[in-house]
Amino acid sequence: MHTKLAFLGRWRRWLPLPGLPLLGLSALTAGAQVPVGDGLRGQYYDGESFERLMLVRRDLTVDFDWGHGEPAPGLPTEHFSVRWLGWLVVPTTGLYRFQVSVDDGMRVWLNDRVLLNEWRNQPRREYAVNVPLTAGVAYRLRVDYYQNILDTRARLTWVPPGSAARPAPVPARYLFTERPRLPGAARPGPAPAPRPMVVAPLARRPAAGRAARAPSRPAPPIAEQRPPPVPAPPLPTAPPPTAAQRVGQLAAGEEVLLPELYFEQGRAQLLPAARTGLDSLAPALAVRPDLRLEVQGHTDNVGDPELNRRLSQQRAEAVCRYLTTRGVAAGQLRPVGYGGTRPVADNADPAQRPHNRRVVLQRQP
Repeated sequence: MHTKLAFLGRWRRWLPLPGLPLLGLSALTAGAQVPVGDGLRGQYYDGESFERLMLVRRDLTVDFDWGHGEPAPGLPTEHFSVRWLGWLVVPTTGLYRFQVSVDDGMRVWLNDRVLLNEWRNQPRREYAVNVPLTAGVAYRLRVDYYQNILDTRARLTWVPPGSAARPAPVPARYLFTERPRLPGAARPGPAPAPRPMVVAPLARRPAAGRAARAPSRPAPPIAEQRPPPVPAPPLPTAPPPTAAQRVGQLAAGEEVLLPELYFEQGRAQLLPAARTGLDSLAPALAVRPDLRLEVQGHTDNVGDPELNRRLSQQRAEAVCRYLTTRGVAAGQLRPVGYGGTRPVADNADPAQRPHNRRVVLQRQP
């Protein structure tokens, strides 16, 4: 055994080991232990665009389902944002599948490269990406999240290489609030960028493409690398387009959700937040008299289907009446109630069910 290790140490700089730096090899052959992580640094803000910092704390991982509650004492239950910062060190080299489960918006970076960008108002959704990573390397990790209204969910999960298990939260032992000092490192250098990513839908399938070719010459020693660059400030992000901005761009048959238009169960009265959203939508419709829209009312599936259809019709009519009082021509709008026949969320989950009580505008030919 010792003879084999000595031979490997003598000839390793000529071995084709793509993606596995000399640091990782020396640490593994020496039997050194990678330090245990302590989680991520969580920065909690009042406002959906990181307006006012309210709290900084250490979170073991990103695995939160706050429902309709506050994420921490003193923070609002709606219209807040969170930024998690830290480092990720994976235990084995291979293809990792990262998945987020989110309501409303989330973005994930690894070494300042965007893995997932799902920054918009939405009911609970899952998105995934496949990323090849190397053991023994510290990757800079950033996760941004914002909450609009109603349910609140933010989860970052993974499936390690070769695992058939369901996605699980990234364990805290692989997450670090500060850049870890890995075995064999002479001094901190710039974190290596992940190899090209393969974005995949949620249906599991093998990643396409061939493996990268081995370098023709050995990588320079760690000591010869440049010092780590100063992190760039976060790039400003444009807010997602509003319904008023999108409605004028709809083609025939396309539709837009009115995200502020949620209803209490069994009722058709417009809530104050709904009136605010319609007040901004009305001018956009009034200047486009050529637009013909079907105002679709939808409910969950709780109760009698016919009563639900009538309730959805009443909700659609309530929206049309309000818009006409704000200057929209009645001939532009046609209310239709679909009841619970077109759900967009799981009616069996009480936390998701409110998203099915909604109003959608669909442009007509």
